[in-house]
Amino acid sequence: MKKHQANIINISIRHANPDSGSLLTWAKTELFAFVIYYQQTTDEHSKEQVGIWTRELIDAVLANAGSYYLPYQLHATAEQFQRAYPQAERFFKLKARLDPENKFSNMLLDRYRPKTIESPKQKYSYLGYYSIQ
Repeated sequence: MKKHQANIINISIRHANPDSGSLLTWAKTELFAFVIYYQQTTDEHSKEQVGIWTRELIDAVLANAGSYYLPYQLHATAEQFQRAYPQAERFFKLKARLDPENKFSNMLLDRYRPKTIESPKQKYSYLGYYSIQ
């Protein structure tokens, strides 16, 4: 973090019980999570810098058999996401089956869902809006 001069405000340690019911669980076992609170500006350079150190942190976590909580800013690579969430393909297939017209979407689906899992009925833009005919 020092290398990137990240403006870390606080790091909290939280306890989490295992979540065995979710396909996109980050807590596969009982664990302690380190939650990083940081401040950044919203210019493109700052966003890119946060993306770099976030991916580095994710690599370190994955190298130690850990995972990460799905954040608002989606900096993880597709490979990092797949390694952290091995049940993601099952989730995306279930989502396509239960919501074939993609009425419910978000940026996470747009970024990480494999194109081979899209439903043939889907009609949406990058932002996930559904167009009614």
